[in-house]
Amino acid sequence: MPDDTQQAIPAVPAGRDSAPEHHMHPLGRYYRQLEAGRKTIEVRVASPSKRDIAVGDTVVFHDRDTGRELDVIVHRVSPYASFEGLLRSEDTARIDPDGPPNGLLTNLRGIYPPSKEALGVLALAFDHRPARPGRPMPMTTEQYAQTVPHHTVYGCLYIRDAHDRPVQLRSVYGSRIWQFPGGNLDAPGENPLQTARRESVEETGLELGLDTPKLLLTHFVHAGPRLPLNKVGLIFDGGWLGDNQLDRIQLDPAEHDMWAVHDLSAWRELMAPGAFARLDAVEQARRGEGPAYLITHI
Repeated sequence: MPDDTQQAIPAVPAGRDSAPEHHMHPLGRYYRQLEAGRKTIEVRVASPSKRDIAVGDTVVFHDRDTGRELDVIVHRVSPYASFEGLLRSEDTARIDPDGPPNGLLTNLRGIYPPSKEALGVLALAFDHRPARPGRPMPMTTEQYAQTVPHHTVYGCLYIRDAHDRPVQLRSVYGSRIWQFPGGNLDAPGENPLQTARRESVEETGLELGLDTPKLLLTHFVHAGPRLPLNKVGLIFDGGWLGDNQLDRIQLDPAEHDMWAVHDLSAWRELMAPGAFARLDAVEQARRGEGPAYLITHI
């Protein structure tokens, strides 16, 4: 460490009620670097007001052109005898990420005359965590929930037989659609994968997706006359089932009355176009040939 470099100023003393605020008005290009999260060291001369800055204090940077402001918490205050000493120790890319390192000394001395530099200089280091609390929300969370469309969420597992043919279950409800093992997320504290695993056990008697299955498709279903809520589905890769596993499938007759294995061409004939679109999209995603996001309508 150079001789003209001192130890960093110690942290804020215990028992301080609130951190002081210091306001600075950097040049426009430096403010834009701050706002973009790329500039994380501010250099100032050690005038009496700047010598008061301590670790834990708030610095508010103001943009001279737009009036925007950015608040940060000071993590380190390092004093130096000169700009040259500061630049030998500090990472210049944190001071001016867009300027050439060999031009930074000239730039600093173009801002501060020798009489100011003679006061000593400071490196104020920070990250971009906010220093001040944000504005209060304009409404309560309960009020906000009433302003946005509500959704249901489902999770299911896409399973195939040893020949890569999709396995589906036939519902006993409504239009008797073919579907993957899974269901709506309705258990408290459950996530979509946990829902898919639990529902698969209930619907087939098999424990499926026990490792960390890949998410194949995110499915968004627009609300319609038959379902007044939007629906979001996450379809995971449930893997392959051997003949012995298929033989152990035990359907819950309250939900499904049949399971079947077909290739895609056969499934296309058995399913409504909208339902088959989901099956086809999942299979394409599994092979890495299609999008992982599907939008359909009820």
